[in-house]
Amino acid sequence: MSDIRVGVIGVGIMGAGHARYITDSVDGAVVTAFFDLDAARMDALAKELSAKSGATINLHSSVDALVNDPTVDAVIICSPDGLHPEHLELCVKAKKPTLCEKPLAPRLEDAKKIAEIVKASGVPVALGFMRRFDPGYVQMKKEIQSGKYGEVIQIRAVSRNVSSPGATTAGMISNSAVHEFDIARWLLEEEFTTVSVAYAKKTSHANPDIQDAISILAHTESGVLMTVDNCANSTYGYDVRVEVLMQNGSLALNNLGDLTISFDFDLPARKSGRLHDNWIGRFTDAYIGELRAWVASIKDGVVNPNLATVDDGIAASIACEKGIASL
Repeated sequence: MSDIRVGVIGVGIMGAGHARYITDSVDGAVVTAFFDLDAARMDALAKELSAKSGATINLHSSVDALVNDPTVDAVIICSPDGLHPEHLELCVKAKKPTLCEKPLAPRLEDAKKIAEIVKASGVPVALGFMRRFDPGYVQMKKEIQSGKYGEVIQIRAVSRNVSSPGATTAGMISNSAVHEFDIARWLLEEEFTTVSVAYAKKTSHANPDIQDAISILAHTESGVLMTVDNCANSTYGYDVRVEVLMQNGSLALNNLGDLTISFDFDLPARKSGRLHDNWIGRFTDAYIGELRAWVASIKDGVVNPNLATVDDGIAASIACEKGIASL
């Protein structure tokens, strides 16, 4: 089968990242179209990638034009969160398989509406919960399911961005902690029942309208407690880590992606080094793995079970909505 021709909606940090990953690291796919409001940014990226792939990249002045471009077989949506439902609806109406960055929508009501449209269309749609393809999280899930360490008791997560000038308190949940809700659901294979938010002392690096930092406390159906310490403006480096406390041990996925297991009084060494500037550097392998799985599912017609669905998006949005309601 020939290469899947991919159009990208939005070529900011995330869209440009996807386009570069496809060009450099994903066999069986080629980027052929862009839409972005910043014409200069779009043109520069098109020239960069065309020089590598040899493919012509069409530059469009509207999302509608991109999704109906006959040289586009599939679409990646990397537009602002609030535009995801509108753009996703255009993609499925055009019968284009789509990878939509998370969240499905910032508001649960909108997420449910677009999920119904997607399911009724029959068009394959995946959501960008890339941590499911991160080697550390994949290994962690295998260790949890091995039975060696007993049941999961508690999850303690840290999620800290270097700087987020436009962040809101609600957005820290729906745009950032949504990853923690999804990956915990994926690790445990159960849903969250309660979510609440506690405020920490406010950092002077945050804008006046945001409560930064926060801690999220959530319980799952079996009683597992997850806490997420979330900071939008930590300044010291991109810091994402998680510890899963089990009956007989601790699984810790550290800042740089290494998994250390404390068991039978053994405390292993942890990787040290320089923290990343943002999520792109930390999760490069995860994004590439996700894109490879997505392209393979389109070519083969067999969906990779680790690709997040719109139902996964709804479940994560339900948990986020519970947290936002407690603000």
